[in-house]
Amino acid sequence: MNWIKLIYSLVGVFFLQFILADFLSINGIRPDFVLIYILYIGLHHGSFPSVIVGFFLGLLVDFTGVGSFFGLTSLTYVITGYLSGFLHGKYYKMIPTYYHLTWLGIILFHFFIYSFIRYQDLFETTMTVFWLKWILTSGYTLGFLAIFQMIIPLQQDD
Repeated sequence: MNWIKLIYSLVGVFFLQFILADFLSINGIRPDFVLIYILYIGLHHGSFPSVIVGFFLGLLVDFTGVGSFFGLTSLTYVITGYLSGFLHGKYYKMIPTYYHLTWLGIILFHFFIYSFIRYQDLFETTMTVFWLKWILTSGYTLGFLAIFQMIIPLQQDD
């Protein structure tokens, strides 16, 4: 694994998130390009690099004020990196449907944790609005992930 190439792409993804996320925001819902990047790192390089990248990118996102709860982004990115690292090298060992459902479940789990903590007041008062926020935030990022997967497939061999 080339760490220099990883650091350059890390900086590029952070600036992409920082610059484009507000521009692409719809009703306060933003795509999470950093999460997509951490998923790719976990699937292609394993748990350790994706946990390290997730932690530092989460801190950067929290320091820039994109996230509202300090540490929440780092926590969810580390969990996502750790879980996605288990799928490293498993594409040809698993049934492809299970492989794709697993990373999809990891993304949905990430957004559930994030939404549950961030929109806790909605969870306690109006559950339908909470579930709608969760579905919309995950769906928006999954839409961009589908577009990126056309360019760089998730199961690509390194």
